[in-house]
Amino acid sequence: MKRGLEIITKQLKEIEEIEIDKSHLDEKGIFKSKKLFQCILGLNDLESNVLSYLIKHSHTGTSELTKFFEMDRSSIQRVLQNLTEVNLIKRESMSLKAYEEMKGFTHSNKRGYLYVYSAMDVEFIKAQFKTLLDKWYGSMLNYIEHLDSLFDCFETEGELCL
Repeated sequence: MKRGLEIITKQLKEIEEIEIDKSHLDEKGIFKSKKLFQCILGLNDLESNVLSYLIKHSHTGTSELTKFFEMDRSSIQRVLQNLTEVNLIKRESMSLKAYEEMKGFTHSNKRGYLYVYSAMDVEFIKAQFKTLLDKWYGSMLNYIEHLDSLFDCFETEGELCL
């Protein structure tokens, strides 16, 4: 949560430092999806990038992601596991034959199944963002409401009691 507050504070400072003009906001990259994913959902850069990719490319296999991001398989699998755990993507089993047909690959004699990943519906992700933002806003209001009690809690070295 502290990291999220730092990011929000930095973004607000950047906004104050520039003319409020949409073109300047786009140039600075303020409030782009990646920053929202990091701030609200706590995702790292790679998780944010993979989620963005999956929003645009459904039914994506691990090998496709490893090639696109030029990362090792275990790193991509760890990201996919994290995104699945926070309910931003879904995993489903698909036959190799169906996958090859869907992706337009030449048919091979390979048989079996693989896991493919897709982002949850964008409206679902937006709803999650709104819920988390509402919770954050409520916790900040509560923090501000009880701010005076923090000033009563100094130890002898002048550090806050936690």
